[in-house]
Amino acid sequence: MRKLLFAAFVCCAALIAGPAFGKDGYNLTLSTGLRSDEFDWNIAGDSSGANPNVLSELSWRELDIYEIRGKLAVETNRVYIRGSLAYGLIYNGVNQDSDYNGDNRTLEFSRSNNRADDGSVWDISGGVGYVFRLTPSSRAALDVIPLAGFSYHRQNLTITDGFQTIPATGPFGGLNSTYEARWTGPWAGVDLIYRFDRLTLSGTFEYHVASYLAEADWNLRTDFAHPKSFEHTANGTGVVVSLGGDYAISKEWAVGGSFDYQDWRAEDGTDRTFFSDGSIAETKLNEVNWTSEALMVDVRYSF
Repeated sequence: MRKLLFAAFVCCAALIAGPAFGKDGYNLTLSTGLRSDEFDWNIAGDSSGANPNVLSELSWRELDIYEIRGKLAVETNRVYIRGSLAYGLIYNGVNQDSDYNGDNRTLEFSRSNNRADDGSVWDISGGVGYVFRLTPSSRAALDVIPLAGFSYHRQNLTITDGFQTIPATGPFGGLNSTYEARWTGPWAGVDLIYRFDRLTLSGTFEYHVASYLAEADWNLRTDFAHPKSFEHTANGTGVVVSLGGDYAISKEWAVGGSFDYQDWRAEDGTDRTFFSDGSIAETKLNEVNWTSEALMVDVRYSF
């Protein structure tokens, strides 16, 4: 929360922003910046969530990502449509893989600490709403825009450069495992856009309901099938918040920036493992957690 408040202060204080819509029109915004993600999941020993209640836990931390994004917003007759597409390259990160024999993460018998400095992320979203425009003066306006939409988010995560910590046997070669996660579903939210002359400050809040699906290839496990060693399915939710603004340097062009925060959770799902002999085993997927923060520089063209 402190990071969110600090970034919001930076966006609002350091950036002077420009108008989004004073009348019907189109806005195309191109953005680039840095993003940081955290991702983890854990499974139980059986399908009832016991023996033990946490058998294996994987976490990806400090995932540094270079991201680019395009956004198109359209307003016509107070109907507001916006869509966005973002792609990011992971260039830094770490992974931990822990296994336990006791409940509540006790009796840890295996731990590896590995690299996770490769992979990619995707975010695709679209929504439609209606503009309620408040005009407290001839120079200022506040748009309140309830929206509903649909989104797709994907993380292509990797595990390389294996290092065994428990037992402390050190580096091991050949590790090149992958975990591909997808969050898909509808959302509802609201956009707030405040304009004062060339200055615009904007905020977005979205609440998502998501279907979670992930597939993994654990390349060093000869007892697992390849290229799909196991899959995860669950239902989840997400919260997306964005704050920012831009400054109109001409009638068509504006520059500015934004801060984006995402918090996603899925729980009570299924872990389905595929073995090399053709057999399949299921256990409980306890939870999946994903958070993301991004600070972007924006260039907007209105037409």
